[in-house]
Amino acid sequence: MLKALCISEMGREQVASMSFVSSPDSIEALMAQTDEYMRMIDGGTCFSVHDLNDLRAEFKRIQIDGTVIDFDMLSGFKSTLMVASELMTFAKSDVMAEYPALYRIISQISIDHRLVSEISRLVDEKGEMPDSASHELAAIRRTIRQKQGSIDKRICQILNDAKSAGWTDAKAEVTIRDGRPVIPVKASDKRQLRGFIHDESATGQTVYIEPVEIFDTSSEIRELGYAERREMNRILSEFTVLVRAQLPSLRHAWMLLGIIDFLRAKVLFADKINAVVPIVEDHPMIDFRQARHPVLELKLKSQGKEVVPLDINLEGKSRILIISGPNAGGKSVCLKTVGLLQYMFQCGLPVPVKKNSRCGVFKSIFIDIGDEQSLENDLSTYSSHLLNMKTMLENADEHTFLLIDEFGTGTEPQLGGSLAEAVILKLNEKNTFGVVTTHYANLKLLADSHEGFVNGAMLFDTRFMQPLYMLTTGRPGSSFAFEMARKIGLPKDVLEQAAIISGEAHLKFEHQLQQIEIEKKEIRKKEQELRMADKLLNEVVERYKAMSSELEQKKRQLLHDANAEARNIIDSANQKVEHTIKEIRETQADKETTRNLRKELNDVRQSFDKQVRDLEEPDKKVERTEPFKVGDVVAIADMEVVGELVAVCDTDVTVMFDNVRLHTTPDKIQKVKRSDLKKALKSRAQYFRDSVANDLASKTSQFSLTLDVRGQRAEEALESVAKYLDEAALLSVKEVSILHGKGNGILRRLIREYLSHQNTVASFADASIETGGTGITCVKLK
Repeated sequence: MLKALCISEMGREQVASMSFVSSPDSIEALMAQTDEYMRMIDGGTCFSVHDLNDLRAEFKRIQIDGTVIDFDMLSGFKSTLMVASELMTFAKSDVMAEYPALYRIISQISIDHRLVSEISRLVDEKGEMPDSASHELAAIRRTIRQKQGSIDKRICQILNDAKSAGWTDAKAEVTIRDGRPVIPVKASDKRQLRGFIHDESATGQTVYIEPVEIFDTSSEIRELGYAERREMNRILSEFTVLVRAQLPSLRHAWMLLGIIDFLRAKVLFADKINAVVPIVEDHPMIDFRQARHPVLELKLKSQGKEVVPLDINLEGKSRILIISGPNAGGKSVCLKTVGLLQYMFQCGLPVPVKKNSRCGVFKSIFIDIGDEQSLENDLSTYSSHLLNMKTMLENADEHTFLLIDEFGTGTEPQLGGSLAEAVILKLNEKNTFGVVTTHYANLKLLADSHEGFVNGAMLFDTRFMQPLYMLTTGRPGSSFAFEMARKIGLPKDVLEQAAIISGEAHLKFEHQLQQIEIEKKEIRKKEQELRMADKLLNEVVERYKAMSSELEQKKRQLLHDANAEARNIIDSANQKVEHTIKEIRETQADKETTRNLRKELNDVRQSFDKQVRDLEEPDKKVERTEPFKVGDVVAIADMEVVGELVAVCDTDVTVMFDNVRLHTTPDKIQKVKRSDLKKALKSRAQYFRDSVANDLASKTSQFSLTLDVRGQRAEEALESVAKYLDEAALLSVKEVSILHGKGNGILRRLIREYLSHQNTVASFADASIETGGTGITCVKLK
């Protein structure tokens, strides 16, 4: 696949020479080159690589003095030199400071600029040598054109005369024979036209004659053609001398162009299989997240299917993964996926995993997959496996990675299982890493009794009796032998006899494995429902708090308005009383009566003032007749919540509301009867169900399947995407689109980098060309 993506033989040779690397520094360097090339393409600032021609054989030929470069090679030489020249210019640009690994390659390209200017002078866009290549060449070609023009003019006149005389057909035209212009003449009239016969037709009825009048001119043109070739050869000889002096730098440049072509192929291949550059660890370990077998994924994609990704973690005390499960359940595919991706990584290739995956470095990989049975070497299936085990035991160490498929098969099951257990225990003592597939129960139990092992199981749908191709770690898997046999249609009495032979204990073990997997799936489902309910409950509580705060604010505003109105009434009443007193004085009322009136007025005013103060202090604490204690049933008036006190302090109390703890102050609660609690719980449950249903219905109706973040800054866009994905997950939406536009690709890259770190995201890709292409990212949620 990589070779097919290369555009030059140099690049294909780089692919062929690609090999397993065990140096972390070397792998980091290779990954850095690829990562920078990918980032450069995403940023839209990448250099162009095209029309790379392999001239190394020609370089080898012209290194001998006296040889001349083939003119047919010049066109390919020119196009490749132009690419190299563009790379040299690109290496001097400011943008290369962001790509140090690529700069270290491109900056090594060093070609004399005279070569570029000379070859541009010697070869035009049509791949021909122009007249301007030299003055002599221009003069020769000018003379040729003049003489050719006179010949064309004269031979047309002769042809017309021959037609008039009836010597040739009325539709005849001038043709070329042996590089000379000739006229087709009837054989019976060949002596009527003076000239030289160069050819005749197959029937012999037509002869082709070159008129004697143009023979000499044609001969001169032929001699001028020889002179033209001699001049072109002289020009090429001078150019070859210049090229010969630059051969070492040219060979090095062609090698570097092959590396760049190889890098380009790696980036294109990574895009094809959705591969990324993982985090490089300098010690043996594997942490693949959402790993996919590239060949299998491409095959399934062509069939309209999707591959099931795998999560593999081998590090620390979990070094050897023992995978069990049903036949055709994906055990071998899982093993081969891990092996292939690790090998790709140590060859410097991006791997189809999630962005934050980590890859360690091993010094050797040992593989025992398939049947190496050989009649020629007298090897049985089991003998071939034993030879592989012997090699592993002799060479494996803590830097070794093992891949063993169907460990221990090929011989009597009990003895084979025992020997397999002994071998893998010895390998574990050497601290090796590995992935092993098996059906043997004794190997499945090693993780419970020995450090270094971890069980893995390929899940199986017991309802529909089909494999799910999903790997789960921590528990062994069942082989589902009886279930598969029952599905195929094996007779019932045969299955019953087999159950008796296998023994009740073994079947019980298999049944427990199935039950564990079923319970785990149910627990995960309940956890997801609980998280959703908890989120909805938090939203309800927040809404209640907001409503309570709003009501409190309205209450204070109403009290303030009432206070102002009361003062207006008092002031109005006071004015009226003062006016009355004034009238009394004017009417000369006695002092005692006036004093009494004033006293009554003050009493009324003080009464109004007290009422106003009471209105302005609605939150004043009310003395409690008895203190609160744990276990009391209380109501929170602001939130209309009834619950049980579970903690009491001087400054705050805690009320248990269903399974939610609410903190508030003592002045906000009051005791109620326990019967009120039961009524509140019943009504609240119904209200909560209605509220949740209404909330979900409202959110679903308002939810859009496309989020538009065009024009937003990066931080705003990422915040919008995060909120949008949370709502999608809450509403169980499986596929959404993010419209970010094309532009310079910066917003697209940032959003995709964010998506690659989200556990709720299963995959993402560009929309189809018809629906927006690279301007829209389609996201699939788990």
